[in-house]
Amino acid sequence: MPQKKKKTTRKTKRNQNKKNIINNECFMFSMLLATISILAVTLNDYTFKIGVLNITFSVFVFPIILFISNYITKKYGFKAALQAIFISSLTIVAFIILIKDLVNQPISFLELCGQFISYFIGLFINLCIYYYNLINFKENIFLIYFNYIFSIIMYHLVYLLFLYNMLATEYFWNQYFVSLIIQGLMIIGLVWLDSKIERGISKD
Repeated sequence: MPQKKKKTTRKTKRNQNKKNIINNECFMFSMLLATISILAVTLNDYTFKIGVLNITFSVFVFPIILFISNYITKKYGFKAALQAIFISSLTIVAFIILIKDLVNQPISFLELCGQFISYFIGLFINLCIYYYNLINFKENIFLIYFNYIFSIIMYHLVYLLFLYNMLATEYFWNQYFVSLIIQGLMIIGLVWLDSKIERGISKD
């Protein structure tokens, strides 16, 4: 009887250690998501030229944010990914407030709402569709690709609802579609990497 109890205790301890490792890994990727999200906000102010168009460097970052979010979903489950998205959304808002305060610029409530809601909704839509595809369609590559594209489109559209004055900018729509093309090409490689990720937690 004592021997059986000892085996049960060892098994419980192993399970607890495994759970702690998973939680630590999940926290690490959540922090990575938050850090890259801050990078995306920072790169928003830096542009490069394609002809007459000024394209922000942040176009290279958002597909990577989606990829990391999907990695968390695939390895650690829906709840862990949702928590990571929420934390990174709040991190963006906190970072913008901090920077505005440091340079003595007025804080725009509309800008904060635009950043938070567009980011959160874009990633939340991606999370829901990705998780649904993961369960029901056995990681179909084409569905994953269109999920990435749709999430990026939704992110930009929701952002425009809050910063509608950008519609009046010269060449705006040209810049918008060129950005989508760049991100669409990046996503091809990210979807391939996505397909190589081994499934972790199957149920939340």
